[in-house]
Amino acid sequence: MAFEVIYKALAHAEVAEAFRWYDQDHIRVGEKFLDQIKRTHWFLTQNPHLYPCVDGEIRRANLSRFPYSLFFVIDGDTVNVLSCFQQSRDPKDSLRLR
Repeated sequence: MAFEVIYKALAHAEVAEAFRWYDQDHIRVGEKFLDQIKRTHWFLTQNPHLYPCVDGEIRRANLSRFPYSLFFVIDGDTVNVLSCFQQSRDPKDSLRLR
């Protein structure tokens, strides 16, 4: 069974913000960042239960090559991505996900 993955507004905004950062003229890896988002998205459609719970029902999927994680909850056959969180930020900020 494939899961449907839905990005909440905060997650969309955070992905867009990270893309803009990585797509600056002096960095130019924005497309590679989006490729990692798409790769992780695909894994979430296949088996989101592989990722660990980090706070109650909230799970974390770390991106490869970039210091970001997708935080999500599973609701039946739907994966709700709550945030695309930069790993260098204070973990206490993750409390705003609720």
